[in-house]
Amino acid sequence: MKLLVKTLILLFSLLPAFAHAEGTEQEAKEQNTPEGWNAVQLPQLPAITTANTFTITDYGASVSSADNTKAIQAALDAASKAGGGMVVIPAGEWLFGRITIGSKTILHLSANATLKLLAYQDQPDHTIKTPYITGKSNASDIIIEGESRETSIIEGQGGPWWDAVEKKESGLQRGSIIRFHQGQRYLFRHFRIQNAPGTNLTVGQSGKGAHATIHDVDIIAPASSAADPSHNTDGVPIWTQYVNIYNCLIDTGDDNVVTDSDAQYIHVWNCQFKAGHGASLGSYTKNMHHIIYEDITFEGTDCGFRLKSNTDRSGDVHDIIFRNCTMTNVATPIQITAWYDKVPDSPEAAEASPETKKSTTPEYHNILIQNVTATGYNTKNSNDKNYNGIMIYGRPESYVYDVTFDRVNISHRNGIRMFFCKDIKFIDCSFTKTRTNQTVMATDADLSPVIEKSYQVTYSWDVTTGIKNVAMIPTDNATYYSLQGYKLTNMPGRHSVYIQNGKKWIR
Repeated sequence: MKLLVKTLILLFSLLPAFAHAEGTEQEAKEQNTPEGWNAVQLPQLPAITTANTFTITDYGASVSSADNTKAIQAALDAASKAGGGMVVIPAGEWLFGRITIGSKTILHLSANATLKLLAYQDQPDHTIKTPYITGKSNASDIIIEGESRETSIIEGQGGPWWDAVEKKESGLQRGSIIRFHQGQRYLFRHFRIQNAPGTNLTVGQSGKGAHATIHDVDIIAPASSAADPSHNTDGVPIWTQYVNIYNCLIDTGDDNVVTDSDAQYIHVWNCQFKAGHGASLGSYTKNMHHIIYEDITFEGTDCGFRLKSNTDRSGDVHDIIFRNCTMTNVATPIQITAWYDKVPDSPEAAEASPETKKSTTPEYHNILIQNVTATGYNTKNSNDKNYNGIMIYGRPESYVYDVTFDRVNISHRNGIRMFFCKDIKFIDCSFTKTRTNQTVMATDADLSPVIEKSYQVTYSWDVTTGIKNVAMIPTDNATYYSLQGYKLTNMPGRHSVYIQNGKKWIR
């Protein structure tokens, strides 16, 4: 009888875990694979039963322990020995160091469970960059999950690490909280990472570690501009192919999501970016193409869409899409630069001393920025030329080319800067420079009233494409909006451009 009761208690305690470890059917339904792309592969796991479920307390873990690393690792090793299974982190706070996960394993954080990194002072070696949670050699088909992004937490205790960065501690290295870089098919869902010492959830390395899905994950750390900032706490850096990221909140001290070298077929959608450096590409941009950011809400990020690199770490970057996004109080909504960390004194000076084009020179082309609205940034900075509504800065030896802005509406303190670029197309766009209260509409001749400076640029300002003519005079009880998204109190007059029912019209 006692054995039966004990078994029932175990089964009931695992019910929430089984509810989340039910497989990947929902992810398969939500994949949202762009046309022409291969779908991201999902983990392939054994059925989860009581026989292959391992709770860390059965291996000596305790909320009173100063270090549960060995106990957690023992449970993970047991799952590997069983050919795969689930390791359960129960409710409570569990201190740990570095752990490795084998193939076909689920690491499950129960509700109100916190995996807490050992404190800075309890990690004697600060010079190694090994991730805290990673895979065994070539481990594949791994899930890290929680029961909710509010109560299933990985705590990084990053404060002393950020202080060490500020003090320029010799030899300091900070491992990512999570990184898998050899096998493939990884899934991360329903948990939160907070206060990471460095990067949070890094995917891939040198093109390996492909096929990852990240959804319903929150990543939180102090902004780099905060009184007590975090440093280099990138949310999700990507160094491989085939990654889906959706339904995430990222509020951190560096890039919210960043694709780096070997990032290909990356799709990020329906996310909220707060503090951070935005939807980034680079600075390492070798072998980078087919990347889509869409349906992202930006609030107070340093940048919105940001493509940046240098001549020692780039190459042919193409087929990039950034669309259906809303930005509020974003310092630089659109930035495309081939001069990361080494901006010349002027474009004229750069033209006077061009470099020889080589395989690692940035070549940016085939970029679409579509249906984007940015408003609310009116802050005066000590050097306003670094904060613009749009900045495109190619190189004299390698122009940025074939960039299309389609239905992009920006209101920003400062205007537009474009250097060394060609075939830049603006279709049905508007731009307001609030510093001088100047607006250019789709019906105007060109962008010149809002251009801060341009040099060696060719662009087209399309005044008709995408604007639909009204077949009849609209009724007085309709709702109208300006191109900047403000509700109009009266029906628009003749020869005006406005928004009604989600479409742009001209009378």
